[in-house]
Amino acid sequence: MKRPVRRPAVVVTALVAALGSAVSPAAAGTASVETLTPPGPYSAHSYDATLGLLTCDSSDASGWLYDTGPVAADVALLSFTHCTMSGMNVALTATGLPWQVPAVGPSSSNPNVYNVTVPGVAVHVEGFGCSFDAGGSLFGPFDSTTDELALDGDLIVSEAACLGLVNDDDVVHSSATYHVTG
Repeated sequence: MKRPVRRPAVVVTALVAALGSAVSPAAAGTASVETLTPPGPYSAHSYDATLGLLTCDSSDASGWLYDTGPVAADVALLSFTHCTMSGMNVALTATGLPWQVPAVGPSSSNPNVYNVTVPGVAVHVEGFGCSFDAGGSLFGPFDSTTDELALDGDLIVSEAACLGLVNDDDVVHSSATYHVTG
């Protein structure tokens, strides 16, 4: 049965994809969605984005919500502000924007929580004498009563040239909590 999805749930799907590649409906356990209301722009903000030793003062995502599924949204922008690692300024960049995002349904145990899995997360870090890529999956619940998305997961480092701070095949924990509006 197709049914409307509350807009913040769709927004969280877009934000989750902002930290990873497009998630296929089968991979994400998604539900088919016929109508999403209302369509239009969304934004999301975090004050606690981290990637291993790297911390950012803030992160912002934005994009567009569509009025039909199964693609519910796209992520047109994902930015990170004032990121540091061991006292060094670094840039954290997501690549391949915009991403298309399918809609997901509520968890079976709590209709106010949308559990999501984000496979294919990929970021690039660049700083003075330091660069590396990290990829993997993020997981997290979105609480539609607070419009908060809490993401975390372990990513694997590759292409590391970073003063020994991180090396190829290191596992780095990533986390962020986003407040979603739209």
